[in-house]
Amino acid sequence: MTKWPKDNQAARNAFYGDPGKGQIGPQMVPVVPPFAMYYEGKRVKAIQFHRKAAPALLAALNEIWDYCQHDQAKIDAAGVSRYAGAYNHRKVRGSKTKWSNHAYAAAIDLNAGENALGVKKGTMPQFVVDAFCRQGAMWGGWYRGRPDWMHFEFVDNGGRQPQSPPPPAWREPVKFFDETEPDAPADELEDSPLRPVLAAASINIETVQRKLDRLGYHEVGGIDGIWGSKTAAAIAAYKNDKVLPGAPVIDAALIASIDQSIADGWYRPVDVDRIKITANDIAPAVPAVKQTLWQRFWAKVVGFGAMIAALFQGLAEQFHAAREYVQPFTTWFRDVPGWLWFVGIAGVALLIYLSANKATESIVDAKRTGRLN
Repeated sequence: MTKWPKDNQAARNAFYGDPGKGQIGPQMVPVVPPFAMYYEGKRVKAIQFHRKAAPALLAALNEIWDYCQHDQAKIDAAGVSRYAGAYNHRKVRGSKTKWSNHAYAAAIDLNAGENALGVKKGTMPQFVVDAFCRQGAMWGGWYRGRPDWMHFEFVDNGGRQPQSPPPPAWREPVKFFDETEPDAPADELEDSPLRPVLAAASINIETVQRKLDRLGYHEVGGIDGIWGSKTAAAIAAYKNDKVLPGAPVIDAALIASIDQSIADGWYRPVDVDRIKITANDIAPAVPAVKQTLWQRFWAKVVGFGAMIAALFQGLAEQFHAAREYVQPFTTWFRDVPGWLWFVGIAGVALLIYLSANKATESIVDAKRTGRLN
């Protein structure tokens, strides 16, 4: 489970980014609810949420869906389908400096009509609170001042634990897997309550992994045919980008969608800021890039210095008046023309520069495409 930041502005800025500097929008991703949700009578197609908290939000919603046994009527009766908003670029009510957790795209409100801020006692079901608590989220109903019963936010919850065990996972049989833990909670799906049915399944998993990697979902990790949290995360990311409903499992619908994406030449959308990133932007966080930048710098210094020295040596051979200035150098290189030594040094410097440049570009490209986070 993700370790969420403390609920103060400095910690949230360090973890999620600074809303005041426009750092949240580029990190938002669509989360498709597994059940129908409505905002002011209109069906919610996707919830825009911070990429760091999106998997936990989806896991909580999946647990709620499992608890209700995939019955929309039960979801509606619990009030969970009444979506009341998530991302909102605003300050905390009454403050001119403190950003609301909604401004970080890391908070969600449900059923505001019955659970508004300040209501003496809300109606939020305990199984909903437990689903979010199991992901480490903070519930507004725990506030010491005015409780905010509708509010859930992905910040440190003080170590609170859910009051009830997770519900059994409720899902249709998956073609490539068998159910090994029938009572596994849905919010642990990324830790894989499902396992391959040996050889044939592993081949199918490997095929999906390879195709996801081809589409730009490099978080799938090694292409090994083994189901795990990385494969589940890649599938979840793909479904979010394609606005596909359901949990991150391999089924016929997923395979058909992936194949169609490849046929259409579709590729994972890349954030504009990531595309424009440079080696200098990465260097502070990636020591390897910083090292190669220094290699490039010194290669330039040595290379240019050697070429200037070679030019000076060549001129000295032609102009007698200049020979006395380089006489100390030429005594060391009697058997080999001095200019040749300097050209050799410049050549070595060039090789160092090209090698460092290739390494730097490789790392930058990995960052731009998502292979390096």
